[in-house]
Amino acid sequence: MIHAGSGVIHARAFRELKRVADLLQAPVTTSWAARGALTEKSELAVPMWHVKLNHTVRNEADAALILGSRLGETDWWGKPPYWRPATEQATIQVDIDGAILGANRPVALAVQSDIRLFLDALAERLESYPCNRDERRRSIQKYRRAVATERVKLDEKLQDLEVPMNPAHIARACQQAFPEGTVLVVDGGNTVIWTMFFHELRVPNTLLSTFKFGMLGAGVAQALGAAVARPDQPVCCIIGDGAMGFHPQEIETAVRNRLQVVYVVVCDRAWGMVKMSQQFALKPIKALLRKSLDPDETIRTELGEIEFDKLAQAMGAHGERVADPRELPAALRRAIDSGGPAVVHVDVDPVKHMWAPGLVQFKDMHQEPKGR
Repeated sequence: MIHAGSGVIHARAFRELKRVADLLQAPVTTSWAARGALTEKSELAVPMWHVKLNHTVRNEADAALILGSRLGETDWWGKPPYWRPATEQATIQVDIDGAILGANRPVALAVQSDIRLFLDALAERLESYPCNRDERRRSIQKYRRAVATERVKLDEKLQDLEVPMNPAHIARACQQAFPEGTVLVVDGGNTVIWTMFFHELRVPNTLLSTFKFGMLGAGVAQALGAAVARPDQPVCCIIGDGAMGFHPQEIETAVRNRLQVVYVVVCDRAWGMVKMSQQFALKPIKALLRKSLDPDETIRTELGEIEFDKLAQAMGAHGERVADPRELPAALRRAIDSGGPAVVHVDVDPVKHMWAPGLVQFKDMHQEPKGR
């Protein structure tokens, strides 16, 4: 199997990665930052939001080619039980930074190199290398069936048309409304998780977030930077209301500089991920049975009402508010068609928002690794 990190993005080695993966018929997983390095429409792609399947792929492979990744927290540090033990899996790690090699996982072969040049040379060798790929193709088909099965189950949430809306609708509606290849900026806690599960990365180098540290609020300005870098294209920023609250004045920056950023503000009026953690720390049984505790049963996790649409209008941007999932696509189109900065305030069900898919696995990601 191949694991691609952000080094593939920095080296712009997208064509070379696809070529090597095709020649090997190897499944490709990625770090969070490298999503889309191989389009997630590819038969060989194992998108990272299929968390359990990623663990399966990494445990079944007898060899792992790690490209431009330090094997950080979104890679579970390369440790068991999420990865096969290094003693049982030949690990080849390639990175332009020699300090990265073998830092978090023992390697059988360390290669200090530019990723694109390495992959180009490897592909040339593989073109004439005899290899039986039939067994690998069978594994790939097994993984694709698992992807399809989980996708169907996740998409059941899109049948929920209650108001305020299920957060599942937001990323999917944005993907459909914005042109293919639009830069997506994601910021927040549970907002990021919902977006990762319902937005498919099809074009490389179109995702921005704070992948290592999760700093709230950074996405507001990241979106401005993306708009400056690609002035002829809109930028979509899906951001939680808590994260947006750190730097709302940057809407005026977008207006003043005529930057076409559409901020889709996901409003649950709470520090949702913090609230979830507190609920299970303070009253776990009640939280599990009722799905949510009353405001006075957690500590400062509730946020007040902020009308982000009106805030945008006050600064000269397009702004509107929506709570019905059936009205969201049209609201997004109007925001894009405005041709300038826009804010779409989206009211979501706070309880459903808090219970994001894969939340247990994503929380586990940030724990200390269990193995060595």
